[in-house]
Amino acid sequence: MRSTPLLFRSTMTALPPPRTLDDPAGQAARLLARVGVFLLFVIAQAAPILIRQTIYVLLPVGAALLLASAAIWREPRESTTVRSVLLSPPAVAVVLLAAWTGFSLAWTPFDGPGERYAKAAATLALVGVACVFLPARTKTSNLYLLPIGAGVAAATLALVVLLTEPKYTLDNILDVGPLGRAGLGLALLVWPAMGALAVRGRWVMAGGLAVATAIACRLAEAPNALPALAAGAAVFAVSFGRPRRAAGVLAAGAAAIVLLAPLAAFLVHLVWDGRAPGFLRHLAFWGAMIANDGWRTPIGHGFGAATYGVLRGFLDPATPRSLVFQVWFDLGVIGALILAGVGARAMLAVGGLRPALAPFLLGGLATGLAVAVLGPAAEQLWWLTLAGLDVIAFVLVMRGQFRKERPGLPLGWGEAEKAP
Repeated sequence: MRSTPLLFRSTMTALPPPRTLDDPAGQAARLLARVGVFLLFVIAQAAPILIRQTIYVLLPVGAALLLASAAIWREPRESTTVRSVLLSPPAVAVVLLAAWTGFSLAWTPFDGPGERYAKAAATLALVGVACVFLPARTKTSNLYLLPIGAGVAAATLALVVLLTEPKYTLDNILDVGPLGRAGLGLALLVWPAMGALAVRGRWVMAGGLAVATAIACRLAEAPNALPALAAGAAVFAVSFGRPRRAAGVLAAGAAAIVLLAPLAAFLVHLVWDGRAPGFLRHLAFWGAMIANDGWRTPIGHGFGAATYGVLRGFLDPATPRSLVFQVWFDLGVIGALILAGVGARAMLAVGGLRPALAPFLLGGLATGLAVAVLGPAAEQLWWLTLAGLDVIAFVLVMRGQFRKERPGLPLGWGEAEKAP
């Protein structure tokens, strides 16, 4: 009987066992993570177009699946990833903003904001859990779920508009109708989806997804979606090839918008007073409020004061409804400083990513900033939920597996080749 050649024997003994047989817990964890990502970025984008409240159900279910995945199988670098996420400057700034917001409930003049704050804090906690327990490295199959979800949402939105010919009501004008929500959500989530395609060299598909998103938002007549997309596209064009410099400029601009907005409003009030043009009328009204508010502006009126003041008739309907105004009115200068820090640190962190990915995520941040400035969507809980999904998408793309080196040979191959 002939003996087995040395090369064959050394190869047989050196090759590691198949992962599917050796690591069933890892396979189950990866399956749960994939299902969670599928729920968050495919189902959660398309379902709310047809069933309004599903976004509030799918986010906790998806986060629970990611948590179950992490509980079944712990990656070797999981503890480092958790610490890096929780101690990152944007995360610390978000925690400070949430703490100051909760503290401001002590002097808010209404009763309802407490429940509203609890819901917002629970949403932020779910987003944090999902980000922490995402896999340390995103598999390609999970990464492609982002553009798949954006494409499905764009097609579903366009089909619903074309087939049903919906009648737009006041809800749609205020961005609380299902079509308005879907359009703004798509405008946010299309940027990380295009980034996932671009880092894989699918530039044509990324461009096609952008065109499909713009068409869907136009058909749905989602308020402020197209202007926000245009702002994101402008930032993308400027940052392409020089993301670090563009991120610095964008971070400074975002901080200036947040911090100098009351000054702009006060100047408009002094110049035009009650005769301001239509597009400056809200700023002039804010300037009048500042002139009459005295020293209450530095600490704010407490969380929810702006929203409930309008709803209950204590504030004029002309009161601005942008997120910037709400932060200044509710949380004062302290809240505005923290919000400016959150935005600036996030933009600087994104600007340091790979040049192929950073422009897309900077475009997404600019889109979100535009929606927050234009309002009124940013005052709604569903907007916070969509923004949370966008954060999870950013983390998912930033942890994408990008191979830069050829895989090494299995153990034993080098010795086998030297064998006589």
